[in-house]
Amino acid sequence: MATIHEPVLLKEILEYFNPQPGQNFIDGTFGGGGHGLAILERIKPDGVLIGIDWDPHAVQDSSNKNLILINDNYRNLKNIFVKNDQGISNISGILLDLGLSSDQLGVGDRGFSFQGKGFLDLRYNKNSQTLTGAEILKTYNQQELFKIFKEYGEEPLSWPIAKKIIADRQMGRTVETADMLVQLVSGIYRRNFKSRSRRNPATRVFQALRIAVNDEFGNLRSVLPQAIEILARGGRLAVISFHSGEDRIVKNFFRDETKKEPPMIKILTKRPVVASEEEIEANPRSRSAKLRVAEKL
Repeated sequence: MATIHEPVLLKEILEYFNPQPGQNFIDGTFGGGGHGLAILERIKPDGVLIGIDWDPHAVQDSSNKNLILINDNYRNLKNIFVKNDQGISNISGILLDLGLSSDQLGVGDRGFSFQGKGFLDLRYNKNSQTLTGAEILKTYNQQELFKIFKEYGEEPLSWPIAKKIIADRQMGRTVETADMLVQLVSGIYRRNFKSRSRRNPATRVFQALRIAVNDEFGNLRSVLPQAIEILARGGRLAVISFHSGEDRIVKNFFRDETKKEPPMIKILTKRPVVASEEEIEANPRSRSAKLRVAEKL
């Protein structure tokens, strides 16, 4: 069973979903189970929650008859839904809480945390046949690395960081661990900025590399139309993003769906919902969270 972590914007999710006994929901990013289990408590005794997560550690066996846990990438949502052997239908809500969970940050051998010394794997599922973060840094050229850091991390020093990685590589020094990448990025920041930031200078680079390794933007673009198709009429799709690029994808998708003839959805959040000051103080991770919700017509 997944461990519990502090869910972001939980109060708002429950208000928009308003889960009732007997309803069925999908949590496409089950993670530590914070959102999903709160929904589950409100749909018992007959409702079912399908919890999906790409990380096998997050979806271990559950003895709860109301909870179906599936280890898969949410970009395969329609296929997962069609193949569910319990014949669950009439989905009232689908939740996507994007990005990294606090549970994953605590796993030192996967390279997610820049505070550790783990190998730069950065895959949510180590069984996936994708390049690791270390392999990308070892094989991509300077322009490709620059593009990753700039587009996915919005890193202002993308070019000098990419240039340094290539220069080190030519000298036989490859970046393979989290602490090595932190040292490289920190050195460039010290040469370019006199004052130190409270945020680790490698934060954006780690984020960008993780997004590239797992094709997170591609996954999001793929799942959104599937989610609308699967929802029952009146069902709601809620997406929590932590990256401006992700939020832009959701915003544009919702807008385009309202322009169809007939429109497929009604947008319930004209502006993204953000965390309250109280939540930010209790859980700093919520500071960058943005929630958008739409209802299927």
